[in-house]
Amino acid sequence: MKEIRKSNLITGLVIALLILVLIFMANKVGSFFSGLFIMSKKVLTPFLVGLVFAYLLNPIVNFLNRHHIPRLLSILTIYFFFFGLLTVLFIKGGPVLLQEFRELSNKIPELLVTIRMWAQRMDIQQSMLPFSIQGGLTHGMNTFGQTVNGYFTGLVANVDDLLEKIFVYLLIPFIVFYLLKDMKSMHRGVLLLIPGAYRGRVSRILHDIDTALGQYIRGQLTVCAILGVLTYIGYKIIGLPYAGVLAVFAGITDVIPYIGPFIGAAPAIIIALTVSWKVAVFAIAINLLIQFLEGNVVSPLVVGKTLHLHPLLIIFAVTIGGEVAGITGLIFAVPLVAVGKVIFQHTYHHLVRRPDLPE
Repeated sequence: MKEIRKSNLITGLVIALLILVLIFMANKVGSFFSGLFIMSKKVLTPFLVGLVFAYLLNPIVNFLNRHHIPRLLSILTIYFFFFGLLTVLFIKGGPVLLQEFRELSNKIPELLVTIRMWAQRMDIQQSMLPFSIQGGLTHGMNTFGQTVNGYFTGLVANVDDLLEKIFVYLLIPFIVFYLLKDMKSMHRGVLLLIPGAYRGRVSRILHDIDTALGQYIRGQLTVCAILGVLTYIGYKIIGLPYAGVLAVFAGITDVIPYIGPFIGAAPAIIIALTVSWKVAVFAIAINLLIQFLEGNVVSPLVVGKTLHLHPLLIIFAVTIGGEVAGITGLIFAVPLVAVGKVIFQHTYHHLVRRPDLPE
């Protein structure tokens, strides 16, 4: 029995490795496959985002439905309150965020000049270091400058791409509406496609996937919102410019496991350095404090260990997701691994508990 279990585990690992190799090869071969992959990613992204919002809102719809409010009316009620709240937030905070973003866009040339000045100062101080270390530092500063330059320039210059994304994401409310409206019928439709002998098992798998993803998505979005608010308060206390835009950016990027907080903190620290070293130190301290609170207080209370995934597996999934699908892959890597884990556990449990297997 132990040999059978070991064989099944090895087989599963080999299959997983082969799938990763195939994904990597498909992403790398030829312009046709590359273009097809980019197109499919653009098409699937709004549906994935819509699925996230559907998971977020479905418990509320079910709650209202259980209290004798028709499902369609429940969805429309949620939409009314959601878009009403969004309108209020946009009216109150939208002009401030737009003004901050406009000012930040105008400040980009000054930021680039400041970065070049840092590079020149570093070059003077490097002259006292060994030649090999000088070369490494020079390469690092050049890479850093190019990355920051490309990031800020791309943020402002790619207007066409931004408009295209806005148009695509306008579809999300409609996708969410139909997912919420027809979720139960879609669930039944999927089960009807499954042979009767396997229908109960597939139903249990779908239930476990729904539970795991629902808890993770709702918890993660709540954590991101709390982190964004805490970041905004901290940045306002130290007098950091563009606190609203930077806090929103930090909250959004926090959805990416492990590396998200570093991505979210980087622009704030760069801008803080243009103010003074004191503000930069405070900005770093605030980000460290918030990450400590998130890791030790907020996440354990809100999310807990809902997915029960090892940190190394999460890092591996995020790395592969970023390589295969960019930002979208970074965000959805962990939920997809969670789905794979549920399927693997049910399959493995079925195989090792089969009555026809020898004890």
